[in-house]
Amino acid sequence: MGPMSALIRKELLLLLRDPHGLLLLFVMPAVFVLIMTFALQNQYAVNKDVSLDFYLFSEHDSGLSRAFERDLAEASPLRRLETDADWQQMQARARDDEVKFLVRIKPGFDQLLIERQAPVEILYSPGTSPVFASVAEGRAMELLNRLYLRYRLSSMPGVQSSLEARGEDLIEARSLYDDSGAMPSSVQQNVPAWLLFAMFFIAVPLSTTLINERQQGTLLRLRSMGVGPVKLLAGKVVPFFIVNLVQVVVLFLIGLYLIPMMGGDRLTLGQNPEGLALVSVAASLAAVCYALLIAQLTSTIEQATIVSGVCNIIMAALGGVMVPSFLMPEAMQQIGSYSPMAWGLNGFFDILLRNGTVADTLPEVGALLGFAALMLALTVWRYRAITK
Repeated sequence: MGPMSALIRKELLLLLRDPHGLLLLFVMPAVFVLIMTFALQNQYAVNKDVSLDFYLFSEHDSGLSRAFERDLAEASPLRRLETDADWQQMQARARDDEVKFLVRIKPGFDQLLIERQAPVEILYSPGTSPVFASVAEGRAMELLNRLYLRYRLSSMPGVQSSLEARGEDLIEARSLYDDSGAMPSSVQQNVPAWLLFAMFFIAVPLSTTLINERQQGTLLRLRSMGVGPVKLLAGKVVPFFIVNLVQVVVLFLIGLYLIPMMGGDRLTLGQNPEGLALVSVAASLAAVCYALLIAQLTSTIEQATIVSGVCNIIMAALGGVMVPSFLMPEAMQQIGSYSPMAWGLNGFFDILLRNGTVADTLPEVGALLGFAALMLALTVWRYRAITK
């Protein structure tokens, strides 16, 4: 067995004998994927299992207002609940989150609509998320615009239109997610996001082994046997690189099979899974080289754990792992674009969400490989500095 094979075997044995490290690398991201996928499922897709309950209070009775009431009650995913409560009682129930929102048809609905003023008031319960609020507003605005158009058409000479007749849909909606018109779900966000988070947590077990070897004199003995820094670092890169790729397989299998078995949405891999493999390789190299630098910059296991943990959380928070980047303010999105986790996440999204090709992932792959090269160069420089 050559020196390199022996170094790789040593690292794998050390990792296999560390149950806490294995839990950190495999169980933690799996739990995060399951929890966050189901917790955020309704924030990403309004499907047949989601309904936005509301009360409607009308202060006007006309053909237009009745048409609006009927169409709003039938607009998916909205669901009108019937009640005999007055407006004040409805507001009290909404404050208790019994419904998502209230709709009040104002007096003079027809005239307000014709004059392009606000004929409807919508009040949201305190617990209604901004995502659901935008859905409710969008549905109501669509119906009001449709009614206004039908009114204008009915007033034209030679044009007959019943104000209460069901009009043809004026909008043909289709998602750009894929050809089927399906919408992306939370599993598309959470599997790659928490996979990257777990990849960069490789810094904890790698730092532990390297610092222990430094403190116990193992590195000095290896140097005395003629093992140079390149071989020594390569002996750590290869096994942990393999571990990261195993993480990729495990978490993608969870998204493909376990989450659907538990009632969630199934992960879809896009049309070019080879792009996923390329991004996974680049992200794994970036994570391992980053972990090597953390191990070289810290002198104790406690320091390595704290530094790597804090840095990982910051990179994850800025990179769209914990909070999807599209929910962040623009300034935060600009800052987060410099996070290695953001590069990896965008690379995965090129395939998972945008049905991109391998060529589409090359900017993110290039950034990750550049980051890996920088981390490795700094690691070699630091290693030589502290072993002189």
